[in-house]
Amino acid sequence: MKFPVFILILCAVVIPLTAGGVDETSSAANIIITDYFDREIRLNGPAMSIVSLSPGITETVFALGYGDRLIGRTSFCDYPPEAMSIPEVGSLTEPNVEIIAALDPDIVIASTHFPEEALKKLENAGLNIAVLMGQESFQGAYDGVIRPVSTLLGDSEAGEQLVSDMEATFLRAREIAMKRTAKPKIYYVVGFGDGGDWTAGGDTFISEMIHMAGGENIAADVKGWSYSLEALVDKDPDIILVPSWALDIFPSTPIYNELRAVRNGHVFAVDENAIVRQGPRLAEGYENLVNIIGSVD
Repeated sequence: MKFPVFILILCAVVIPLTAGGVDETSSAANIIITDYFDREIRLNGPAMSIVSLSPGITETVFALGYGDRLIGRTSFCDYPPEAMSIPEVGSLTEPNVEIIAALDPDIVIASTHFPEEALKKLENAGLNIAVLMGQESFQGAYDGVIRPVSTLLGDSEAGEQLVSDMEATFLRAREIAMKRTAKPKIYYVVGFGDGGDWTAGGDTFISEMIHMAGGENIAADVKGWSYSLEALVDKDPDIILVPSWALDIFPSTPIYNELRAVRNGHVFAVDENAIVRQGPRLAEGYENLVNIIGSVD
């Protein structure tokens, strides 16, 4: 199997927090936040033109109701569908500094995989760049991404409303998960086949989400993303979660097709973008995990 390029975003989940929470203050004339790298970002007023260098940031801006202020996005920013009409400014790891500088946005908002070299070039071009990331938790998404983005947009109330809506979804699903006594063994597929077996180890946020959803991650005893086919066969999970591209391929591939979850029809597709992106769909991704696990009780 071809190893999915989306692993770039998956790897972001295990990046530790190296700075404190993102602090933000604003007034009618000034907006000030402290970003992930403890850099103070100042604007004279709400950001009216934004270049997003992160799919999670792009989703957040749209969810807050300000998608019309986005003037640039990466090639990975594919949600919501309206985002596809926004001009591309490169990829996550290779943003086109010249194109971004020519757009002359009020703010460039980056996240994981933003190269230091590009940061320096954009700063040298006189642009404002905020790097926003959160801890490996829902609270990290709230404090490290959604709240500071809403502050930069000049609408903190919209940020608080979005956080409130997400928290309500999470708590509703969490209550359901906590009522269950059985903990089925779960395997989360990132990659498989000739390129090796890849999953979410115990130090990833995905593993934490599986646990909170009422499952037992069979790869919780390893770190990172690499896994062994032998361990997968030996632990023989009850449920296998796959990205949509693998839903038909995984169950029909030799060796994998002998696993108990495959034989029992317990292979389920998940929207990995709703799980790995620190943005407004994170609570929905968690709720989906709870529902999948509950469907095989």
